[in-house]
Parts: sequence; C-alpha cells; structure tokens
Amino acid sequence: MNDKIKEILEMITNNGFKAYVVGGYVRDYLRKIKTNDIDICTNARVKDLMEIFKDYKVTPLEYGNILLETKDYLYEITTFRKDIDYIKNRKPIIEYVDTLEEDITRRDFTVNSICMDKDGKIIDLLNGKKDLNKKIIRTIGDPYFKIKQDSLRILRAIRFASCLNFKIEDNLKNAIKENKDLLKDLSYERKKEELTKIFTSDNKAYGIKLLKELDLLEVLELTNIDNVLRTKDLIGMWSTITINDNYPFTKKEKDLINNINKLLKEDLNDIFVLYKTGLYEINVVCDLRKLSKKKYSNKYEKLVIKAKNEMDITTEDICILLNKEPGCFLKEIYNDLEKNILLKNIKNNKEEIEKYILNNYK
Repeated sequence: MNDKIKEILEMITNNGFKAYVVGGYVRDYLRKIKTNDIDICTNARVKDLMEIFKDYKVTPLEYGNILLETKDYLYEITTFRKDIDYIKNRKPIIEYVDTLEEDITRRDFTVNSICMDKDGKIIDLLNGKKDLNKKIIRTIGDPYFKIKQDSLRILRAIRFASCLNFKIEDNLKNAIKENKDLLKDLSYERKKEELTKIFTSDNKAYGIKLLKELDLLEVLELTNIDNVLRTKDLIGMWSTITINDNYPFTKKEKDLINNINKLLKEDLNDIFVLYKTGLYEINVVCDLRKLSKKKYSNKYEKLVIKAKNEMDITTEDICILLNKEPGCFLKEIYNDLEKNILLKNIKNNKEEIEKYILNNYK
C-alpha cells in the first residue's frame, strides 16, 4: 500500500473511526496493476472528515462524501451507507449505517467489494477475490434487482468486462438483456462517459462485441459502431459512429467531428484540402482510411502557409498600397493571394506580394 494512502487511513482511524480502501484500488492492487482510483469508506460523517482534514484541500460532495486532494492523489471518502430506494433507476436515497458489511452490500459488483485496512490486510466479505481470480463480473445479490436500482450498471458491467478482459456472469447477461430499455432513461452524458471508457480500453473490440451480443445498440442509438476499431483517437471514433444528437459534445469536439467527416470524403492529395483542415484531423482520417500518416503529415508540413494570417501582408498594408478604404474588395484579393501563395506562384514575402497586387489590382 502506498504510504500516503496509509497515512490518510491512519488519520481517520486515529480519531476513533473505521476506514478502508475499497473498490478499484484494491481490485487493481490484487492484480498487480498500478491505479490512482482511490475510494475510502468510513463510519466518519462529513463533518468529522472536514475536521480531520482541515489542513487539506477538501470538497464536500453531493451524497455525504468528500473529495480530498493531495499532491499525488485524489481520494473520495464516503460514509458507510445503504440505499433505501432509487429515483428513476439512478439517483439513490441513502441512509447512513455503522458497519462495513451493510455498506459493501449496496455496491455493484463483487470484484469492486474487496477492502483493505490501514495495515494492508485484505477484507473480502463477498467473495470478490474468487470472482477476480475467475475473471467474472458478477453483481452483489440479484442482478435483476441491481440493474433496476441503477441502470448505469448495465454499461458499467460491459466497461469492467472490457477493461479487465473478464466474462459477464450468465444471470447478469440475462438481466441486462431483459432490462435494456432502462437505458432510455439514463442521461446521454452518463451513457457517453461509459461508452468512452469502453472505446478507449485496450480491449475495445470485446466491449463492442458485448454491446452487440447484449442487443444494446438500438437502445443506445448507435450505428456503424465497428468503425470505432479503425482508430485509437477518441474523437475519431465518435466521428465515425452514427449517434443521436443528444449525446453531449463541446463546441470544439463538434467542430473536430464535422471536420473529420468532411475530410473523409476529400482527396488528401489536394493541397487546398490539406490547407483547409489541420494536422490532427489529417492524422485521424489517415487512420480511418488506412493511409500513411507520414506521407500526408509531410505534405501538410510542406504547405507554404497553413492559415491566412501567415501571409506576409495585412489588409491594412493592402489598403495603403492601393490607397483605398477597407471594403469587400479585400476578400477577393486575399483569396487570390492565398491560392497563388499555396501554388507557389507568388513567394510569401511582402515585396513579391505587393508587386503581384500592383500588377493585378491597381
């Protein structure tokens, strides 16, 4: 166990409370995989934790937990609780409890239920190690009940199976198939988050296979999903999937997706096509079309200019040269200069450009 994690646990236990690392960190520790996913559960309440960690950067969170920030790690520290009910198959109504046993049973999968105390002792109350060794994703308790509680668990099961290269237990598979329509009420933001983790895993082909096998593509409103396998770039993946417009993307992401889709239909040997895009989009399209990145990156880098503002003349210079006030004529001249500089008919230096303007526009 990392010394800092031990220190955090000891700070809680030295104040008379119980505290354990739980979930991803312990799971990956047992698999001898380094991880920064550190969740701690405790019987201390938020007010207690705020006092214990008053000298740290602490952010209270929505569900009776805190986010503790240190130089190297982020810790999510959560008070023992049980789930009384769920609102719309997603948002839990909780009740604080005093025992680790009650807290662990509310969690999703057995492999995420294993705990570790401050001395590095493993506490496995629900046979999570057994499923970890067998490489099986199994719910804690009845899978039908767990999925109806929280439909996000459908995608989490596929994500963990994909990232860990584990099988999904048969009863859980059946529960997913029978309750897949619950995903319709899950926010597009949460769907996108989980799908992104599946797509960026080293085993994404298996994740896509599971999405198909469990008949989830229609309810997730995804088509052409096999295109995800053609590139390692996340935006490239999303650009080639046909998705519902409700999936959330930033303006920058949308612009990149649109640029990639346009570029997929263009001839990369055309210097004007390369000029109108960027190196990032070119590299993604080369992936998707199985073209040489080196070849087209070199073509792009050899462009005389890569944007209008790289031309060695300004609109102000042109107005002074022609003794005119700014007007619509500038667009025509700029477009003409852009084309001829790219074609190397004019050298990109002010003297040559001014000579060309005087010969053609005076």
